[in-house]
Amino acid sequence: MIKSMTGFGRGSAGRSKNKINVEIRTVNSRFFEFKVRGIILEPTIERTVKEYIGSSLERGNVHLLIEYGNSQNGQSMIFNKDRFEKIQNILRDIHIEYGQRLNLSDIISTNDLLASNEVEMSNTKNLMKAIEVSLKQVNEMRISEGEQIQVDTLERLNNLTSLLEKIDDISKQYSSAKHELLQEKISTLLGDKTLDQNRLIQEVAYFIERADITEEIVRIRSHFNQFRFYLDLDEPVGRRLNFLIQEIGREINTIGSKSPMTEVTNCVIEIKDELEKIREQIQNIV
Repeated sequence: MIKSMTGFGRGSAGRSKNKINVEIRTVNSRFFEFKVRGIILEPTIERTVKEYIGSSLERGNVHLLIEYGNSQNGQSMIFNKDRFEKIQNILRDIHIEYGQRLNLSDIISTNDLLASNEVEMSNTKNLMKAIEVSLKQVNEMRISEGEQIQVDTLERLNNLTSLLEKIDDISKQYSSAKHELLQEKISTLLGDKTLDQNRLIQEVAYFIERADITEEIVRIRSHFNQFRFYLDLDEPVGRRLNFLIQEIGREINTIGSKSPMTEVTNCVIEIKDELEKIREQIQNIV
């Protein structure tokens, strides 16, 4: 079962001053990206948290908000002076080089200059418990949305299959009619003693091969079967599905350039439109 990269969850653990509230938001991303808000975690704790969340979510842009003790009421805030001074030096260089200025509010909101105090080592257990609860909700939401994406994608894939079979039928009818016409013309031309018959045969063979789209159709069918197979796997398949969409698009472009038939061209346009909609959907698949 595929999963979406979009999810949200909340979790709590502990009591009173030791209570920890956790909020996790995830959106789509090519890789696993992780950011903590609300408090400063000790490097060892942050590494443990990142690895734990990464093993559960695998892919996506993850925002973790942690509220601890009095920090839930906006208290116990600290100013990250070292980070501010580094940013200030960078901004000074930007202003000198490009003449650009940024507001202090923008800098604070994007660079964690203000944060709550660190979670104590003794309270790490509650932190991990709250994260576990939150992750469960995130994954439930991801699975639910993944099911909807799967249904929509399979429906579009069935439509693509029908369009491909239509192209195949049109192509076979055209090839049969064209073959008969060529036979008539060849018979007429062969009566001309001045004509190089070997050259004629080569040219006809080249024309038939150039217009043949059988190989492309066979490969696209194979890609469709692979696509359906991956949609049923209980593992990350987003990148593989994206690759298949690219390959299907490449084969369809080849069919469009080879075939001189208007009916095939119309089918190619419809297929490209459906492929783009599927591509947008799978961008959010883990």
